[in-house]
Amino acid sequence: MSTFQNQNQFAQTPVLGGVHLTKTLNVKSVKINPASVATILQAGQVFKIVDIAGPEIIVDACSALTDTPFGVAIYSPKKNLFVAGQTIEVACDGTVVYLEASAAAARGASVQLDSTGPTVATLVSPTNGKVGFLLDKPTAAAQLVRVEIKVGAPGAV
Repeated sequence: MSTFQNQNQFAQTPVLGGVHLTKTLNVKSVKINPASVATILQAGQVFKIVDIAGPEIIVDACSALTDTPFGVAIYSPKKNLFVAGQTIEVACDGTVVYLEASAAAARGASVQLDSTGPTVATLVSPTNGKVGFLLDKPTAAAQLVRVEIKVGAPGAV
């Protein structure tokens, strides 16, 4: 999905990982695990905590549906693709972020990481980690929707 920005437009077009409703901003600076084997990390990617080393929170990309999410990498016009060892900004509980839906879903539905990429799907099992809930109603795959981040460990409601 490509999005074009015009420098003369009045507001930015929604982009994957873009933050919405900035009054509820809960963003943390974290470091991507230097030993990460993930090759493509981008805005909208869901991350989990690997370690807390002193003041640094070390994260890695969620790769399994049963991982416990910590937050979502947010969009930055300076850098939107990340590699292991870099420091990034992650949206945590209460922040509203634009994410890509993998299929049609109901507004208000809880969502989980979709294993096919940095997309979200309707939460299908209590053993999967919850990313948040939908504020919009996607009618098809590949649509950007607002998701309020409200992470939950597998088995949590």
